[in-house]
Amino acid sequence: MKSGKILCTFITALLCVSAVSCGDTPEESAENPVSSVSETEPETTTESVTETVTQPEETTETPEESEPDTQADTSGNVSAYGTTADISQYIDDTAINPPLWKVTDPETNNELYVMGTIHVLPAGFDGLPDYIADIYENSDGVAVEYDITQLTSDIRALLTYQQAFVYDDGTTIQEHISDTTYQKAKSYFESIGAYSEELDQFSAGYWYNQLENLMILRLENLSTDGIDSQAIALAQKDGKEVVSIETLETQTNALDSMSDELIDYVMSEMLDDMDDIDDYAEELAELYNLWAVGDVDPMLSEELDELDELPDDLKDDYESYMDIMLFNRNQGMAEKASEFLKDGKNYLFMVGSAHYAGDKGVDDILSDMGYMVEKIQ
Repeated sequence: MKSGKILCTFITALLCVSAVSCGDTPEESAENPVSSVSETEPETTTESVTETVTQPEETTETPEESEPDTQADTSGNVSAYGTTADISQYIDDTAINPPLWKVTDPETNNELYVMGTIHVLPAGFDGLPDYIADIYENSDGVAVEYDITQLTSDIRALLTYQQAFVYDDGTTIQEHISDTTYQKAKSYFESIGAYSEELDQFSAGYWYNQLENLMILRLENLSTDGIDSQAIALAQKDGKEVVSIETLETQTNALDSMSDELIDYVMSEMLDDMDDIDDYAEELAELYNLWAVGDVDPMLSEELDELDELPDDLKDDYESYMDIMLFNRNQGMAEKASEFLKDGKNYLFMVGSAHYAGDKGVDDILSDMGYMVEKIQ
């Protein structure tokens, strides 16, 4: 049973602030390595969405001055956070044809292109097809799940993000998960010098998110400068609008939506499998491979197939989690797309590809609303 890692990669595909999340303020990050680890700011690149994602610049500092470079290790080596894996070994060499739909309002003939994104990319990604670049050029801007640049430019948004994961009833994480799971997680954080008592005030969802970020940092040839963050940077450079489809509260609520019992189970499973970084790399690469050919349905079906193995007493909890994490958000996204169509807003609408998977996807909901929905091949 690999439910911990599967959920982890699934969340990466679903949540912008999970794949590119931020931690504490710089002063706090220096004291709290976990927060520092998760403070992966989006690159302020001005390159086109269709251009190649550049590799991290080489440092000119001496080894004594440099921070540990977890991405530069040879696959299988031990980095600051554990054994590494090269995700490029599992990436299919295929032409990029991401999921894209043209939505038309039959009453007004207003059109909206809705696209499925991926929040992390293999290094060396050579850009989106020209037809998507043309759609962008003819748009007024981009509508993304959440404009993540707000987390690095607005201290209030950053504090709101952090506060959302602090227990507000005076409890600590030890009162929400089993002692066995807590000790496993604490031991892992201690082993990489990333534990402090202040971390106990944060929710189990926050701990789980930090474990996910640490897994991502152990993957070589992976960029957290995903399609959406590239689109945001390009729109800002071009003076186009950047619109957040969701609120920060919606994203943080989703990240913290598992019941105590469910997150205790999946966190324990993930911690038991932390050494199997190659399997995690393969799972995340498979999501990218599906995105690259526009095949979204398996993103959900494979998740549900694996999680059928959950203990019976957790299945209702998992259904509630999926409602908050995926299906309720799909409905909200479709309603926002409908709003744009009615108002004649010409945005390139971009949300995580898993939001189109299954028969409750954004595209299906828009079709049920009466819009003409055409898959672009």
